[in-house]
Amino acid sequence: MEENKKLYSQNAIAVATFFGGPFAAGILIRKNCIALGNERQGFNALVIGIIATFLLFGGILMMPESAMEKVPNALIPTIYTAIIYVIVDKLQGKELKAHKAGNGLFYSNWRATGVGAVCCLILVAVLLGGLWLGTKDWDSDRYNAKMERFELNESLAIRLYDIIEEKPVKEVVEFIEETGIPKWKENIDLVKETNEIPDIPSEYVKSNKLLIEYCQLRIRMYEVIAKSLNEDTDAYSEELDKLGIELEKVMAQLKE
Repeated sequence: MEENKKLYSQNAIAVATFFGGPFAAGILIRKNCIALGNERQGFNALVIGIIATFLLFGGILMMPESAMEKVPNALIPTIYTAIIYVIVDKLQGKELKAHKAGNGLFYSNWRATGVGAVCCLILVAVLLGGLWLGTKDWDSDRYNAKMERFELNESLAIRLYDIIEEKPVKEVVEFIEETGIPKWKENIDLVKETNEIPDIPSEYVKSNKLLIEYCQLRIRMYEVIAKSLNEDTDAYSEELDKLGIELEKVMAQLKE
């Protein structure tokens, strides 16, 4: 081994891998292989790094959002970095130790970090490009039309709070049973219909789930209010308060 050759240390490769994935690891392992006179092994390392990167991020994209939300941000990079660290030790551990013992030169960790950062940018660009190309047109006009109907029904249903203190109990209960609750039920049907729109984006499906929960809570509140009015009692105040708290939580999630 020539003394003027520079290599990437095991730690440097690990740093690059954390930021740039197996792709970055493949690049640096290949550079070491070339410096050590084993270009064929270097080529294989790069190809494996590229394939591993596609498999890794493909698997991540296929995972349900609910599952991904439970995974700490640094967990996946930490796992694949640890795997690469072990692989580098198996492939080049002896050579790297011998190079260090012979006072051989190493590239800095900062340089490796830069390689990892560049690889990260390339991966992000590829992923965004793939997502853009894979985005399918969907009937947003149909969705908007359903939501306009939803808002109209909502504005009619919440008139309950305008009349509850002004109208006779009988009229208020009739409004709840004949207008309020039916409008909330119609809104649930409208939201379910939007879920059937082909290629509707996943974020809309997630929002729709909250909208259905919102309508269900409204229906439950209206039923309890009607029961309270019919029985002329405050015995359901605590239940209404709990429903109100749940409703506020759902509304906060919808705003987010």
